[in-house]
Amino acid sequence: MKDKKIYLIANLFLVCFLFSCTNKLKTDWEMRSPDGKIVAHLHMTESGQLTYQVSMGDGNEKFVLVEDSPLGIIRKDQHFDTLNFVSHERLKTVGESYNLSTGKRLLNRNHYNEFSFRFKNENGALLDIICRTYDDGFAFKYIFPESDESKYIVERELTGFDLPEGNAWMQPYDKPTAYAPAYERNYEGEMPVGTSSPGEEGWCFPALYEVNNHWVLISEANLKGNFYGSHLAATAENGLYKIVPPLENEAFGYGHVYAESHLPWEMPWRMIIVGDELADILESNLVTHLADSSQINDPSWIKSGRASWAWWSGYLDNTNDTPEKLRKYIDFAHEMSWEYSLIDAGWDYRKGFDLKEMAEYARSRNVKLLLWYNSGGPINRVNAGPRDKMFDPEIRREEMKRIAALGISGVKIDFFSSDKQDFMRLYNDILKDAAEFKLLVNFHGCTVPRGWSRTYPNLIAMESVIGEEGYIYHSHYENGAPLHCTILPFTRNVVGPMDYTPVAFSVQQVPHKTSYGFELALSVVFETGIIHFADQVEMYKRQPAGVLQFLKDVPAAWDDTRLLSGYPGDDVVLARQKGGDWYIGGINGEDINKKIEVDFGFLDGGENYVATIIADGEDNKSFNISTKSVSNESVETIDVLPIGGFSIQLKRIN
Repeated sequence: MKDKKIYLIANLFLVCFLFSCTNKLKTDWEMRSPDGKIVAHLHMTESGQLTYQVSMGDGNEKFVLVEDSPLGIIRKDQHFDTLNFVSHERLKTVGESYNLSTGKRLLNRNHYNEFSFRFKNENGALLDIICRTYDDGFAFKYIFPESDESKYIVERELTGFDLPEGNAWMQPYDKPTAYAPAYERNYEGEMPVGTSSPGEEGWCFPALYEVNNHWVLISEANLKGNFYGSHLAATAENGLYKIVPPLENEAFGYGHVYAESHLPWEMPWRMIIVGDELADILESNLVTHLADSSQINDPSWIKSGRASWAWWSGYLDNTNDTPEKLRKYIDFAHEMSWEYSLIDAGWDYRKGFDLKEMAEYARSRNVKLLLWYNSGGPINRVNAGPRDKMFDPEIRREEMKRIAALGISGVKIDFFSSDKQDFMRLYNDILKDAAEFKLLVNFHGCTVPRGWSRTYPNLIAMESVIGEEGYIYHSHYENGAPLHCTILPFTRNVVGPMDYTPVAFSVQQVPHKTSYGFELALSVVFETGIIHFADQVEMYKRQPAGVLQFLKDVPAAWDDTRLLSGYPGDDVVLARQKGGDWYIGGINGEDINKKIEVDFGFLDGGENYVATIIADGEDNKSFNISTKSVSNESVETIDVLPIGGFSIQLKRIN
């Protein structure tokens, strides 16, 4: 009997020991990217708090890029901050290809490892965390997997991003107004990681960091109508940036700052792009990799392109949309072989304007029309029209049906002024309805892209940037624009199309410090599905023939994009490919002369190209145009003025 007791005690001890070891094994999980260089760790503390870490290395050396950072979510009925482990599985390794209708790279390979973790809180309520490791980043999302038709409320996330010491480039979140938040403040930096935002509103997504000799960009992806748009808190003590919901007074208090949905409930991806080089950030399409697949079965009707635009150049004399001027801009689009012409605000009440007649005239000139709308709604205090045509679903669908029947190709919808869930739902509903009527969509006064261009390829452009309009509305913009423009390719434009409305040589209310060469280069440096050229017809026609030919030829969607050189705030040189041809744009954000070296080593070996180089001239309002033959062994040094720029068109010699 004594031996039996000893045997039972020994077995009990063994079971307890094994149980303890098993639990220990289930408090830390490693996840590697397909190439093994990016490693994410999920860790559970003894008290049940979850953290994650992201590092990068080649086996000999490890660089921690995101230190142990908090996970968790607070629901009104349940807290998911102290958790117990339930299960874990590596779901799959995926290697798929998909096409975009516009963007920095149309054919994309989506290659990742996916891991699923299930936890429960002290009440037994379940929380899943899905993680993906990519060769260029890491992402995770929360899911409440249980089923219940009742409405549940997420009050806030505990999610954070704990960055090591380093540098940051970030955009302050807007103070709520009738026009904001609209992501229309200048990016700031470089500044130390952990710097507080200028106001209590916080920081925007996306945010760029240089830490441990590597680069990190954080944002969110695949945001649907079941959640709000997040941003980062105003303070980041010791580099810990925390996710926060929209501000209460956005949209003058309309809508909730919390999110609500029935169960199951899948939330947006929290996305971290990482790399050894800035090119890894700029060239990444991780935001669309994480988005749902296209909801449009046949996207062949969706075409990128270039557009004439009468509004910017007529702002001061209020002649931006008279019928006579609009026809002139349609004619110019025809002369330039541009696909579109945009009719902006106020067309619904302008004397002598008839939409049917204008659509017929544009059709006769082989130009497609795009129409501006105010997003409208009960709290929209911007009176510009047409308004209240896009907020109510029935009215919206009727208006879309009407203009589609007239041959209108797309809509530009403005003034959303909030990232609350109601507005995320509105964005998604507009895209869905527009797709049904085969209308392109360009959002202005809006949130930042979150991968929607993959799910709804008819989303051809989004503003969410202070662009050429800054030279009308903001007296400070001439001083901030050069720095801002050299940060945007590494931040805002990484996550999706950016309707900056570039290439304005003339002056509206605020003069340019940038050179004509700088302005021309923006047509390549910035990416958007439709390039709305901002300036006057007369100003473009005064430019040299080589500049006009470049504007005729420059595409709006690309087969590939390469960062050739640059650093945010200093300068940037980008190469973009369309078919067998390449286009290069370079801008200097500093007020000093530079000699910028362009290495053509990215070109195919054994091929020769004719390079048309459009550089700064003797002053900042002139060009120096030259032509030469180049190959992938060529290197060209270009003289660039202070706050100047250059463009190069490369045509393959058959």
